[in-house]
Amino acid sequence: MLTSENLYPWLQPVWQRWQQMQTRLGHAYLLSGPKGIGVEQFVELAVMSLMCQNGSQACGNCANCHLLETHQHPDYFVLRRLEEKKEITVDQVRELIYKLNETSHQGGYKITWVDGVEYLNQSAFNAILKNLEEPAANTLFILTTHQIERLPATIKSRCQLIGLQAPALADAQNWIHQQAPQADAALIKRALRLNWGTPVNALQWIENSRFEQDNQWKNDLKQLQSGRKLPSQVIGDWLKWPEPESVFDYFYQWTVGAIRSVMYQSDAPTDDSQQANVQNWLRFQQAVLTAQQYWQGNANKELLLESLCMEWLQIQQSQAPLQSVFKSKIQRGQLA
Repeated sequence: MLTSENLYPWLQPVWQRWQQMQTRLGHAYLLSGPKGIGVEQFVELAVMSLMCQNGSQACGNCANCHLLETHQHPDYFVLRRLEEKKEITVDQVRELIYKLNETSHQGGYKITWVDGVEYLNQSAFNAILKNLEEPAANTLFILTTHQIERLPATIKSRCQLIGLQAPALADAQNWIHQQAPQADAALIKRALRLNWGTPVNALQWIENSRFEQDNQWKNDLKQLQSGRKLPSQVIGDWLKWPEPESVFDYFYQWTVGAIRSVMYQSDAPTDDSQQANVQNWLRFQQAVLTAQQYWQGNANKELLLESLCMEWLQIQQSQAPLQSVFKSKIQRGQLA
């Protein structure tokens, strides 16, 4: 069971501040932080601490704690995207508001967790905003986001902001080593790099043996470069992965390494070939980020990956400035 003692260590300072705030609790809080650091666990513990019948420590033994643990508490509501949906709809918000206007079953707080507030569509956003401006009695909103930059000022101004951050690299490495002592330092470092420094995701990456997929990707690129495999062959294998989009993180980290390799050769690239190489990789890096955005839409996923592979091959084979294959295909509308 989740308790304050087993909350992730990098969240402990924020947890202490949260407990101090409970004596003068507001009506809405916006928690922001990257995926994979425990934002969701923090919310669950915060809710338990507010509803626990034995003080603010989330005892785990009282009736309210048991109801929360089994997802049956009548005064706690979670609003998030439905499975296979891209946004939170206004109908979901209206259903929530109807419940919030009812009398509390337990006589205390009615708490709503909006998980992924950035996914509210415009109508849903307006409906939530109205309730944040005029909240019902004894209601508390906890909003979470992994992309706070996508939120308008109107939502931020109506909430108290709480920022959650990933730990320092050394602390993250030490924590993962404690959880997975069989993993060597190189593997832990690779896991953190591919998961953007977020230790929870990095640990899951190791535990799920995703390094085998990573090794397959590296081997596929070698065979692609040598001509032993065609782009269509490697892409066919990647598309069979549980999360094919992870290839974007692999490609992005490749560009970081490639750019660093050129830069480390001298304090600043001076000859034309070095400068062209850096510019080529920077353009490819942008292509990877753009492809990742297109992946979420209706673009042809096979063509997306094929275009990235072709551009990667071009850069490997030439030191001269290159035009982006990926960008030109977008301009011609060939990735739909």
